[in-house]
Formats: sequence, structure tokens, C-alpha cells
Amino acid sequence: MNDLISDFGNISEQGFVPAQADTKGQGRTVLSQFALLAVDGPDSERFLQGQLTCDMSEVTLTEWRPGACCTARGQMIANFIVLKSETGYLLRLPSAQVQPLMDHLKKYAVFFKAEMKTAEHLLLIGELPTSTSDSESPATQTVSPTVSTPTIIWPDGRAEYWTDESQARELLTNSLLTSEAEWSGADITSGWLWLLPESADQWAPQYIDWQQHEGISFSKGCYTGQEIIARLQYRSKSKRHLFSVESDHPLPSVMTPIALNGRDKGEIGSIGLGSFQNSGLAVMNADAQEIQGECDGHPVTLRRLFYTEE
Repeated sequence: MNDLISDFGNISEQGFVPAQADTKGQGRTVLSQFALLAVDGPDSERFLQGQLTCDMSEVTLTEWRPGACCTARGQMIANFIVLKSETGYLLRLPSAQVQPLMDHLKKYAVFFKAEMKTAEHLLLIGELPTSTSDSESPATQTVSPTVSTPTIIWPDGRAEYWTDESQARELLTNSLLTSEAEWSGADITSGWLWLLPESADQWAPQYIDWQQHEGISFSKGCYTGQEIIARLQYRSKSKRHLFSVESDHPLPSVMTPIALNGRDKGEIGSIGLGSFQNSGLAVMNADAQEIQGECDGHPVTLRRLFYTEE
């Protein structure tokens, strides 16, 4: 697949950069920052149902769901979107999180007829439309099967193809291409925060608004961490919320503290790529819709996401 990517551009620390003139906000791109974990076998649904926050019975060939895998303390090990495949399920998450998630799940997989492996034969292609939706309520996440390539439809109008090298080449050839940074910017705008090794085992799913994305089921049976997550939802109000964060300077690394009035009240959760390095998402102990803070010696502006407004 390296030959394919080099035919259309290159991958740097800022993700995929097309060889042709970069476009802003639309076109297709390679999602080099993400990878797929395949969970196959006759017990794959039952196995994942006992470990993930989402209801696996709602994951079908035409609908995907966000999910998270948590510790017994209700802290997320990893988060992802999950799609049903012909032999089990595919979980899409940051590449750096695939091995840690497998290592965690292996402790439970031994009791089921299920096996896990990285789907290295599949390439992820993203497509950004001319404009994205600003609807206040996230739409149902859908899948449109096209031959052997599922097309994942995002609530904001983006599309994502999980495909082999041959079909990926067809998707990129004679297409308008854009940088992967544009995709990261759309994630930030829509409030999709993806855990990295630095932020794993730090937050409950509600801290990143995972319930807003239908990534937590409060009606399914027990799963690891379920008691703590349910208690946070029903018996107490979460004091930590997801905010967009903007600065006049590139944001520092994930988990860098953010201070409000001189006191640390949260931390950087994700940072945009390329031209979006001045923006990101933050997990904050605050309720206001817009606040001014300080991070790494620079002023920052924090705003609640559109779906959290009263």
C-alpha cells in the first residue's frame, strides 16, 4: 500500500498530504491515522457485548455504532466505531490504540470462540462533502454496502470507505483530493474525540460526550465498567464535559492541563492536524457555554459543542 499512497501524495506526522494542490474542506483523503481491528468468530457478538459500551445487537450491516472499551472503574481503554462484517465485526480506531485494545481484550477472549487481528489488507479512505450538516441532533449512523466496500455515512455528511488497495486506487484516481488535516478538523467541529495512548484510562465515556453520539447503551446487559458508567449517568451529574478549544498558537500535547482563573480545570483531549493545530477538543470541569482559559502559557477559548447547548 506504500506504493499506492506514494502515487497520490505522502504521509507525514500531519497525516496524508496529496501531491496535487491541496483543497480546503472537500474531497477524498487517506485516513492514515486510523486502523481496523477485526473480531471474528461465532461468539464475537456475545464476546463484545460483555466488553463494549454500545449495544452490539444494534450494529448491523446497515448501521454502525460508536463504542468504547472500559476498565472495571469505568475508564476508557479505547474508543472506536464498530461495523458488522461477514465474519464478525470491524472496529475502527487510532492506529496507536489497536494493540493496547487487543492486549486488554485478550484477557476475556479466551472464554469465547472469537479471535482478533489487525485488518492490514484494508485501507481507509475518507470523503468530505462541500459542506457539512450543523444539525443539533446527531443522525443515525448508516452503512451503504457497495459490492465488497462498505461506505460509512457520518452524521455530518462525511463518507468513509474501508477497502482493498485496488478499490482504493479507483477511489483516489481522477478525484479531488484533500489533506487528512481537513478530516481531523471535521472531527473537532463535530465533537469526535479519539483516545490515544496518553489519554487511555483517564476518562469515563460521558466526559467526551460519548452518549451524545449514541456510543453508550443504558439498556443493554452488563459489561465491564457498566455499573460505574450507569451511576454517573443516573445518580450524579457529570462535572466534566467536552469543549472545543482554540488558540492563536499550536496546541501542546494531549493531556496538557488547561487552567481557568489560575487553577487546572481540564486537559487537552485531541489536536487537529496540519492547519488545524491551533484547534482541538478538551475535557473540562466546567459548565459555561464559553470560557477563557490558559494552556501552556497561552490564552485559549473554550466552547461547549453545538449538541450540548440548552
